[in-house]
Amino acid sequence: MVLAGAGCADRQALDANIALSGTVSSPDEGAMEGVVVILRKLNSTVLTAVTSDSVGHFQFNQDRVTEGDYEISVRAVGYELLGAKTIVIDEKQSQILGDLLLTSVTEPLRLASQLTSLDWVKSFPGTAVEKDLLVKNMVNCGFCHSLERIARSVYNAEGFEQVIQRMHTYETDHSSANRIQVVSKPKPIEGLIWYGRKASDIAEYLASINLSGGKLEWDYPLVTLPRPSGDGTNATVTVYPIPRQPSVIHDLDVDSKGNVWYGNTGWDFIGKLDPRTGRFSEWPAPNFLPEPTEGLMRIVGVQDIQVDETDTVWIAVMGNKHASFKPATEAWQTYDLPVIWKNPFLGPVRAGEGGLWATGITSMPDGPIRHEHAFRLDIKTGAVDEGIMLFDDKPFPTDPDRVGQLNYCYMMDQDAEGNFLCTAPEASSIARSDDKGNVRLVTTPTPNAYPRRGYRDDNNHFWFTEFFADKVGVINLDTDKIVEYPLGPRYISPYYARPDRTGKIWISSTGSDRLLRLDPETGKVVKYLMPVEYDARKVVVDNSADRITVWLPNKNQGQLIRVEVTN
Repeated sequence: MVLAGAGCADRQALDANIALSGTVSSPDEGAMEGVVVILRKLNSTVLTAVTSDSVGHFQFNQDRVTEGDYEISVRAVGYELLGAKTIVIDEKQSQILGDLLLTSVTEPLRLASQLTSLDWVKSFPGTAVEKDLLVKNMVNCGFCHSLERIARSVYNAEGFEQVIQRMHTYETDHSSANRIQVVSKPKPIEGLIWYGRKASDIAEYLASINLSGGKLEWDYPLVTLPRPSGDGTNATVTVYPIPRQPSVIHDLDVDSKGNVWYGNTGWDFIGKLDPRTGRFSEWPAPNFLPEPTEGLMRIVGVQDIQVDETDTVWIAVMGNKHASFKPATEAWQTYDLPVIWKNPFLGPVRAGEGGLWATGITSMPDGPIRHEHAFRLDIKTGAVDEGIMLFDDKPFPTDPDRVGQLNYCYMMDQDAEGNFLCTAPEASSIARSDDKGNVRLVTTPTPNAYPRRGYRDDNNHFWFTEFFADKVGVINLDTDKIVEYPLGPRYISPYYARPDRTGKIWISSTGSDRLLRLDPETGKVVKYLMPVEYDARKVVVDNSADRITVWLPNKNQGQLIRVEVTN
């Protein structure tokens, strides 16, 4: 169906900056707020999306839509747009689409395909204790695919045990449903324990909530999150699938010109997107891991990536080195780190600070004991300091309650004086060093909050997510005081927190397909629904843009997502 443009009188009434506008409604609700309207140019993979406001109105601006033929689709759980809809957009004329009429979807097996993983968690039966254990143990399932796969499966408990054994052989951060890296042999099911639960117990629970035993549909109601409202409808989202598919995109960063650099975690490549032209470029990246024994795969892929003030690209390559890439010469330089295993993340690189932090294991005798240090790389000279001892003679994590015991550093940063800090998920703390290299822990007010990733602002405050507490935390690095902000709903699973130039905090979430924005002054949280299923481990703010612009790496779909707001 081709929808014609508006008449002359109507066009004159439209703002000259608007390329396409219309309304969304349904017989059930009338005008519909919070419907994501998606445009895809025919013969293109790029998606552009906006969200309908409180009166059902939506609009695409001229600067985000070019002339051509477009396919129109929507995202609104419980509703669908019947039939293919296309429109011809003329960049010289504004188009009025008229009313997009949606029909309701009530049949469970059809509705199920619209649910997010968080919708499934809300729908699954169980007590609060069971749900808590479920999310902690199943979160890695959602790191590669939606929980819809589990709900639609027909495995019994024994079948799920085999699935769990197989999934444990995958490298989670470097795999997705479409790109898998097998890095270990299957372990006996009796030896698999996740946060105090035996894998066999989890298998029994999963078999109780899927379609095993000949079920034709689920014996519990399907619960869905509300659609966006208010400020959550005020965003333009553009989705750029990268050319190399299938891929896994864990991290990205933006240079001074607005180019987006990403590490391909599924392949040994880095890439660049120029959003002004939509042009992609990529370069092979080094990998210093030895070949594994017994026929296992060598882990490939670039994880963390940072761009410094000179637009030099720094990456966490596989193995015990860092590497930098000069775009002007397309030359790599590598830097040895005195570790036998390196954390795959980098500390942020800020103008005038010149240091890049890394952590890694420095010795590994026979047995489970390890010693871990933090090292600072001078990005101008390439020199590596002697390091800070983070912990000595600590076992690998086995106990689910390790608050106050540092045995793992995750996301790194530094305070305004250049002193090291990191999130310590298992200790539910922020680990900090002083100028003498002494390390202390500042524990989160909420126990077992599991701090993930974050970023220091210009006021010497470090913002971070609390993955299991569904909160954002901020530590005043002058006083060690931590303040927490609830995000809601339960199990929103925030992953990365990043402040923008207005003081708002942007947060990626896992399993809800929603990007969150926190106003610390009011505690207000705005939720933006993305047009695609997404799993973003990082949020980057593009300070070169004329409007608030954030970028997300969509790990499992091999996409880069740009979100732009005007207020």
